Amino acid sequence: MYRVRVRSTKKPAPVHGVLLIMMLVFGVFITTRNSHPHPHIKSSVSAPAIRFIPGMPPRPRPVPSRLPFPIGESSGVLWNLTTHQLMWQLHPNLEGGFASTTKLMTFYLIYHRLHLSQVVTITPQAAATTGSDIAMHVGQRFTVRQLLYALLMASANDAAVALADTASHSTSAFVRLMNRTAQSFGMYHTHYQDPDGLSPGSYGSAWDLAVIAEQDLKIPLFRKIVDTKQVRLPGNPTVTNLNGLLYMDPSVIGVKTGWTTKAGFNVVFEARRKVHGKPVTLLGILMHGQYGFPPVDSDAENLLNWGFSQLQRSKPLAKTSS
Repeated sequence: MYRVRVRSTKKPAPVHGVLLIMMLVFGVFITTRNSHPHPHIKSSVSAPAIRFIPGMPPRPRPVPSRLPFPIGESSGVLWNLTTHQLMWQLHPNLEGGFASTTKLMTFYLIYHRLHLSQVVTITPQAAATTGSDIAMHVGQRFTVRQLLYALLMASANDAAVALADTASHSTSAFVRLMNRTAQSFGMYHTHYQDPDGLSPGSYGSAWDLAVIAEQDLKIPLFRKIVDTKQVRLPGNPTVTNLNGLLYMDPSVIGVKTGWTTKAGFNVVFEARRKVHGKPVTLLGILMHGQYGFPPVDSDAENLLNWGFSQLQRSKPLAKTSS
């Protein structure tokens, strides 16, 4: 017996058409859902804060590379440390000799690895180190604190070697530690070959110097040492701070100078002044001057004056109710 099948008069919707309609409906649902997130779910994406992040390129907006006055250095940066904003840059990642600004990393590592009261006996290697020194002799004894004063104020290369050997049992081991630490800070344009900066193989950038300087400036002892003009040390009745900016500008708080024939004249400097009635701190780096420290110091002072004047012209931040 045969069954008679009756065909429906309704035509089935094409498969492609059904799929297209489903996709459109799903798209509208997703768009609507994303435009009105659930009130109890926080978005995982937020606007980036303006922060001083080691190793990151200058952001979030372009900053001037030209100044309204000439300078004799080939690279530099100026940071507003109070707001963590970059104010000026000139070839910030240009690699060149660090000279004695190398000692900023030496200080950082020594401070975190040795007790300040620990006594260091000067070795023949340390006593024989040339360049800036405090005329150490073999067997002489210093505390770590005294050697740190010599390191930063007199830029003493003999102190740098004595401290490095004490902390890591050899200069080479200490240099490896310096390079590992630089990488961990994002100082990707920096390479150290010694703890004092005499070697032409120790080089880096103005950006990287700002990174390690900012780390050091968090340490109260560092700020105290670089802001000291004179101190007495064993065998040295008077040790004078070599940073000429300290004697030019009372708002300057150090930080460090460095010079070799290859590196030229480098200076790292910080100053604090009131802007709209509130203290503001600027950190500057100038590298590779060729005409001596007086011109570099003059350029640094002009850069500070320019930076603070820019802030004075800006509108003060509105007070918020507590």
